[in-house]
Amino acid sequence: MKRIPMTPVLAAAIALSATLGACSSESSGPLDGIDSIVFLQREAQGGLGDIFSYNRYFGPARLVKLDPPTADGELTVLCCDQFEGFEEMDISSYDLSFDAREIVFAGKLNQGENFSLYLYSLETPNSPPLQLPTDPNHDYINPIFLPGDKIFFNTNAVIEEGAPQFRDEYERGETTQVGVINKDGTEELLGARNLSHRVFPTLLSDGRIMLTQWDHLGPMNSGHLITMNPDMSTTREAYGKQGGVTNSYTKAIEVAPGRVVAIGSSRDKTIQSGTLLDIRLGETYTVDGAVLADQNMSEANASVNILTPDVPRGREPSFNGVGRYYDAYPLNAGEKLDLLVSWADGPVEAGTLDAAGLPANFGIYLFDRRGERRPIFDDPERWDVFPRALAPRDAPPVIQPVGRHEYEESEDAVLLGSLNVYDSSLQDFEAGSIFGVRVLEGFSSEEISTRDFGLTEHEGSALLGVATVRDDGSWAALIPPNIPIHQQVIDKFGMSLRSEPVWISGNAGETMVCGGCHADRAKATVIDPGVTDALAAFGPEDLRSKLGRNARASTDFSMANVIGVPWDQALQPIFDAKCVSCHEGTPNEANKSLTITDPETGDSTTITFDLRGQEVEYGVGDVLLSGYSASHLSLMGPEVTELQREGLVIDGDVVSYVVPNEARSSRLIQKLNPHVLYPTPDTEERAFGETTHAEEQGFADLTPDEYHLLILMADSGGQFYSRENPPQTDEGAQ
Repeated sequence: MKRIPMTPVLAAAIALSATLGACSSESSGPLDGIDSIVFLQREAQGGLGDIFSYNRYFGPARLVKLDPPTADGELTVLCCDQFEGFEEMDISSYDLSFDAREIVFAGKLNQGENFSLYLYSLETPNSPPLQLPTDPNHDYINPIFLPGDKIFFNTNAVIEEGAPQFRDEYERGETTQVGVINKDGTEELLGARNLSHRVFPTLLSDGRIMLTQWDHLGPMNSGHLITMNPDMSTTREAYGKQGGVTNSYTKAIEVAPGRVVAIGSSRDKTIQSGTLLDIRLGETYTVDGAVLADQNMSEANASVNILTPDVPRGREPSFNGVGRYYDAYPLNAGEKLDLLVSWADGPVEAGTLDAAGLPANFGIYLFDRRGERRPIFDDPERWDVFPRALAPRDAPPVIQPVGRHEYEESEDAVLLGSLNVYDSSLQDFEAGSIFGVRVLEGFSSEEISTRDFGLTEHEGSALLGVATVRDDGSWAALIPPNIPIHQQVIDKFGMSLRSEPVWISGNAGETMVCGGCHADRAKATVIDPGVTDALAAFGPEDLRSKLGRNARASTDFSMANVIGVPWDQALQPIFDAKCVSCHEGTPNEANKSLTITDPETGDSTTITFDLRGQEVEYGVGDVLLSGYSASHLSLMGPEVTELQREGLVIDGDVVSYVVPNEARSSRLIQKLNPHVLYPTPDTEERAFGETTHAEEQGFADLTPDEYHLLILMADSGGQFYSRENPPQTDEGAQ
């Protein structure tokens, strides 16, 4: 077998030809020097749900070799339907070892099993694959080889003992997270969890791992590229969050350091396929017209070139001759790329194909630097996907584990903080304007119910605490490991000045200290002992007082003790005591109304501002709003843009009383005009002028605890349900 020195995916010694020629055994060009390719064949299907779906059975499947990789090459089955007991096995993904002697893959023997990890030796082709001893009660998918005889994978197994795995908000699938296991099946380790899926890992030439992370926080609902170290620490944004060209980015694979090719797609309905993207992770520089490398690698400096601009980047059906791409494998690192791709013609959209009773037909093609596709292999009865050169590759360096912080009595905690919150690439903060950093835990609704948390797009939220920003702008806190959190810098009124629009999580003992409040990721962050007030003079504040998941719930709702803000328990008593005497649903100047009409049927419903706590139900057309109180519906909804997407007509006063994640921008908070809450309450200074709604209407002013609850509700996302609520059912829920 011919050795081809390369980065994890780049066959650097492949000879390039000015004229590619036809894809035949006599041709020279991008495939010259590659003796054979490996790819996966799965049963042809019409759809895969969203891009994060992973546990559907597509068997029987098989791994095959094409030798040579041309239209007239010989196809050989490698694994695994020739082995007894493996005849119906499905295989969802695979990876080649660095020496090209082994394949690791995710397979399930039949529809009733979960996906497990298997090792198949190309040196003993007559022996069946070896199953690694993973948990049979969970799925293990997307394995890749790591240097040091390790395997990285995704799984729906749970690292936090006694906790259910998070579920995505829409399809309700158990989310997949990250893990590492030795190649011999020993020492399985799971990483800290994201709130939503992590999928499609790939190994970079510097030893880091790149993968797709589903980021869902309020209106953000996309799949972005991130990097992490092999020990599942040091997670960094790579591409997508700070602008991009489509909703989600998957199946990235390295072209050269700082450069990847990936699939850009809508999150759902596109059968996990989309357009081809050439993504630069930093600023490029050239010598004599040739791109040598990327530098200043950070998301702010990233850029993209759309290689297939005719392919839709949304969920709409594509056209004949355009189709969509399932994956891509780079054959060179020139300014213009030659790729091995898996491509399907036609609409390649789940709804259209299912309605017609047709499967998508992915085949293997050469996509050359001129943007032309040349067929290599296509079995119309199977999906032909993930083509790879069957050739050895150089292993990247081993990145040593980052180690634990030095707070021995809290060695399992995550050390979280910033050197200077005023150092921000997103916003300029006035000196002294920030009191502290609020740390919020996120969780999905399987913990409390099977319905949404409320009328907004926000997940569950629990307050871990507020860490004080010191005079030098630094802060530090100890938080529980393995849970998703997001951070907000808050002012002395307790209102968010900036909400970090991303979930992060840390492993036990990990240090997660950045330069500033979303500081430039291209800058190096150097932490010397004793350089910050937060670490040297005060030490990190312990925000782990409620360590256990079941204990992280409010037993009272005072500023000092509140964790979750269940609407009925924490907020409705405030409305009952101080609001419903005026806002009780009678249409007048104090209670505006809006009418929602279905123009097709003429049916309509009217919603009047009402801060009482009775459950209400409004239905018109295909939209049903139920399971929530009149006060929640009045303050948080309905979502006007969603109603308009359903073709409904809205007439009347549409007012956004609460802006999720933005208490300061919320009309409710502005009208109430809270006083200073931190470090101690001060009723003499108000956030919005001098007049309060209490003074105008002649009722008793809100207490500091009440102001804090309303502000925390708005800044957390405006949820109705929290961990403090008893479990709900799907019946009648929207």
